[in-house]
Amino acid sequence: MVTHDKKSARRGNRILYLQDGVIENELELGTYVTGDRERHDRLNQFLSEMGW
Repeated sequence: MVTHDKKSARRGNRILYLQDGVIENELELGTYVTGDRERHDRLNQFLSEMGW
């Protein structure tokens, strides 16, 4: 799935950050569990570090 929506991205097990068609970085989140605040925080930190 490709998305720019954080809520949808949080459900993925692996997040790839693309820039100009090149994988710049990736984040392994593991299995989705409803209400996992740490997962939300990890994704936000990752995207912030990528400048998003």
